[in-house]
Amino acid sequence: MPAALSTEEMTGLVEDYGDEMLRLASIYLGSREMAEDAVQDSFLKIFRHYQPGPNPRAFVMKVLVNTCKDLLKNSWRRRVDLVANYPDLWDGREEPGPPGLLLQQVMGLKPVYRQVILLHYYEGFSVGQIAQLLKCPQPTVSIRLRRARQKLEEGLEGAPYEDL
Repeated sequence: MPAALSTEEMTGLVEDYGDEMLRLASIYLGSREMAEDAVQDSFLKIFRHYQPGPNPRAFVMKVLVNTCKDLLKNSWRRRVDLVANYPDLWDGREEPGPPGLLLQQVMGLKPVYRQVILLHYYEGFSVGQIAQLLKCPQPTVSIRLRRARQKLEEGLEGAPYEDL
């Protein structure tokens, strides 16, 4: 079993990857609050089970993606609309403006397509790195990327550039 990280090592990971993880989780989950929870849960997992390797960023992002997938699979989350059922929990802050059409289309993709788009275009991972993160063959990642692009093209066909 891998040893836990030291406080200094963990602080370094948080400083190096914390903002990037929050950005990816926010896009992946569609909620800043859920993203903050996912990042916090991911750092706890990383702290307990860090496996040093040649690419710490890949390990950190893999843990985050798996945590986000677990959150999206949660049956309670799918059944409960917190804002509708618990309006007193909403603190009255204004939500940011509507996301662009492109982001809406990305978030509307099936999870297997959404995750490769987010990892490739938003986080800059190569097809090979994504294959390692997702533990699937590179051709599978390439096919998912191609299909996701096709679906995005279909959804964005005829949309004015300003809406993107």
